[in-house]
Amino acid sequence: MVNKVVVKINGVEYTLMGEDSEDYLFSIANFVDKKIKEILSSNPKHNTTSSAVLTALTVTDEMFKLKKEMEKLRQSTVVPTEKLREAEERYRALYEEFKRVVDENNSAKSKLEEVVLKEREYSEGINRLKADYEEKIKEYEALLKENAYLRERNEEAERELKETKEMLSSVKEQLLESQIELVRVKKDLKDFKELQSKKRSV
Repeated sequence: MVNKVVVKINGVEYTLMGEDSEDYLFSIANFVDKKIKEILSSNPKHNTTSSAVLTALTVTDEMFKLKKEMEKLRQSTVVPTEKLREAEERYRALYEEFKRVVDENNSAKSKLEEVVLKEREYSEGINRLKADYEEKIKEYEALLKENAYLRERNEEAERELKETKEMLSSVKEQLLESQIELVRVKKDLKDFKELQSKKRSV
């Protein structure tokens, strides 16, 4: 089911459509609106274009940091499954936010025709964001494959560990039986020696 909501971002109404819940669509819009207002309040000289680009860069920065965090998890000998799942969910959420920001930037471009002197700079920024977006998609797909491989390795390691434990348990049982047999043999030998000694004394 496709949901359709009307949201306000920096005072401008936009129509968002998606299969996600209305609450989710509103939360994405509120996130972008908050980021833009934070940038505008920190520097009133920013216009709609620059604030939108800076918002996109902020979200991209968060995505890069999260990617580094996931890379550290991947390089670990044993990947914490729960943390990895949480990181994947956070990455997907940021990816959706990133797509929303890119879409908003594309919409804003048509309304900024009067900013002729900054049009080229804005277009170059959009192209860089698109290139980063495509690169992130490739990296995300590669990361999913790597995660699947690591999970398979973990399962194999668990199976090998179980087999090793079972083998050690069997060896311990055999060792215990050998020790018991050794004690019995020593006792029999002692009894035999005592018997021989008694015979010689008679």
